[in-house]
Order: sequence, then structure tokens, then C-alpha cells
Amino acid sequence: MASIETVSIEDVYPLTDEYGNSMARRDYSLKANKDYVKRLAESFNPETKLPDEPVVLVRDGGVYRIKTGNSRVEAMKLLKVKSFPAVVEDGDAGAVVEAAWRTDTKKTYEAEERAEIFKALTLFGDDEYVGRITGIDAERVKRIRKGSKRAGEAMEQMTMDWMEAVGEFEGDPEAAKAILDAGASGWRYEAQQRRAAAARARWRAEMEAALADAGVEVADGTPDGMHYKKLLKSPGDLADIDIEPGAKAEFNKWNTCAWLYFPGGGKAADPEREQMLARRDEAGSQFEEADKSRSKWLAEHLEEIDPAAILKALPAGAEIEVYDYDVIKFCEAHGAEIPIGPAVTVAAFCEASAKPWGKWSDSPDPDGCRSFVALTDAMELCGYEPPEAEQKLYQTCVDAIGKEDADE
Repeated sequence: MASIETVSIEDVYPLTDEYGNSMARRDYSLKANKDYVKRLAESFNPETKLPDEPVVLVRDGGVYRIKTGNSRVEAMKLLKVKSFPAVVEDGDAGAVVEAAWRTDTKKTYEAEERAEIFKALTLFGDDEYVGRITGIDAERVKRIRKGSKRAGEAMEQMTMDWMEAVGEFEGDPEAAKAILDAGASGWRYEAQQRRAAAARARWRAEMEAALADAGVEVADGTPDGMHYKKLLKSPGDLADIDIEPGAKAEFNKWNTCAWLYFPGGGKAADPEREQMLARRDEAGSQFEEADKSRSKWLAEHLEEIDPAAILKALPAGAEIEVYDYDVIKFCEAHGAEIPIGPAVTVAAFCEASAKPWGKWSDSPDPDGCRSFVALTDAMELCGYEPPEAEQKLYQTCVDAIGKEDADE
């Protein structure tokens, strides 16, 4: 049942837990929320100092708990309102928390506030219940709940994504602790690194199993007297190869690919050249992934990027053609019809996107390496996050540039 009652503002309280901590409202100590309350107060009827939309309360003994309208109550307090008409319902604490989640529309909650409301919901039901109220998949709810249990006192500062990342590594206490201890500014990077390491470990195990099935021995280092055959990026790459007896494979140091070698026969192999060929193929594969990642990101963020940011990646005196073939090809590939500003960005990107190690070259091209490094640096300043393959190729380029500088 619900009724309209005039209540004293001194009898109106947010929902709190057994320790007196607010469970289902915004953090009004945050500047963003203080400013919102001030703007909300300014929108009230100037004569009555009341909101047009009534607050909804739940009767709790001799007081009232706010179901919807925490910010309106705060605004009325700012205006020194003593009493106000409200919709009063008979209900329970769970209904208050559910309403707090559903009303995240007029001014969305900060990430930490949503986490607090989520935590409150877990007190009133299982993962399916929380998933039904929040619209979050029950499996993800389970991961977030696990992360929140491990968080302890840090829970008050954690977002739901952060808690989920901790819960994701429940079976790896060391990784979970590292993500938790990384803090608000570092947990995403730490989680990314841990996920990448776990993915590499899975890939290594799958590739070792595939090599064993194919009768290929894993070598510790580049095998002597053998010829490089192919770069292996997945177990499926072995399917199209007629494996010769005595074949061996070497994993790269990051466990992201393997090099397949066949016996040299009557011809003595040059170990250094075979190793160079293997690493050249790896660099080519890394560039393909980096170029695909860069292009996709650039196409999605064109309107946000200052063309000058990408122009910085070009060497002094470089000239670009805004509508040359590379720009047209880029637009066709990404379905983009772009005005002059973004066109300059794409033209500069295409000009700077040099391949650092040519398909037929025995060593990286220093100028290509400089262009690759400069473009990655410029795009990172715009918010781009390079994938792991690009980070590794970036380091290869830096090493090649340093070697040339040392030789000079």
C-alpha cells in the first residue's frame, strides 16, 4: 500500500547496514555529486522549494527510508526545507536497494557507487537474483561476488570491473592479490598482464601437445644443422605441413609463436641466418596484427583525434597527399567518408605506417623502425592501447635503432 504523507525531513534517512553505512545512495562527499545536488536544488519550484517529482519512502518503524529520491532529499536539505509531501510505501530493505539500481538514469552513478549498490544487492539474494535485478549475467555476478569477498576493506574504493578482475583469478591467489594491490590506477594493466600470461601458458600447452602428436621434438634453443621451415602461430598451422622425420620446434621467449625446423640434409645450415629468417617471419606476423589493431582503432576515433598528433609521427619535411590511394583504400576498408580534418589524420597515419622489417630483408630497416616507434608513441598519446604483438615489435624496433646508433 502507498499513500501521500507530509513527513519531517529529520525523520527521513537513507538505507543503512548494521554498522550505519549507507547502502543504496550516491556518495555526496564527491564534488560531482555535490554539484549535481546544487543544480537539482536550483531546478525546484522557487516558491515551495520542492521538487516536481515526489520522493518515495518506505516506512521503517518511526522513521522513513528513501526508496527513490536521495538527491532530491539532499537538495531540500540544502534549501533548508523542514517538511515535504512524499509517497510512503510499506516495503523492505531489498526493495529499496532494487529501486536504487533501477533509477540509475537521471545522473548515472559513479563506478564506486554502483559497486556499493551491487554489494548491497548481494545481501538480499543469490547470483540469479542479482543478475535479474541488474541485468548482469549470473556468471559475471559470481566473479564480482568472489572478488568482493577477497577485497576486504579495499572494497569501498573498488569498482565492479575491478572486483570482477580479482574474482576472475580466484584459482591463482598470487595473481588475485597482485590485481587487488595494484590500486585504482594500476589494476587494469595488472589484470591485462596476468590474462596475457595465462593465455600464453594455455597456448604453449596446446602447441606442445600438437607438436607431440605430429612427432616434432621441442628444442631448447635454435637446433644446429637444421633449416627453418615455418612460423607456427597456432596448432592448426601444423595441419598443412608434411612433417619430415627429425623435425624440431623452438618457442620464442614470450610463448606467442614457435619456429619449425627440418633436418638440413646434405647441406650445412647457417644457424644465424636460420634464426634471422625465423625472427623476420615473427616480426611480419606482429606487424600484421599491429597494423590491423591500429587501423581499426584509428577509424573508430577519427573525430576525436587532432591531426597534428599523428603528423608528429612523420619525419621533418615529410609531405602527405590527403586523398591519395592509401587514404582511399583506408576509407573503403573501414566504410568511412571523411572530411578534410580526419582525412589529414588518415593520410599521416598511412604515411607513417611503415613496415619495420621487409619480407626479403636480412635485418630490420632503421628508418622503418623509427616510423613504427614514432607512430605508436603518437597514437598512445591519443589514447590508443597497443596489443601485445605490437608491444613486442616495438621493442624489436627500439633495439634495432639502438644498434644502428651504437654502430655509428
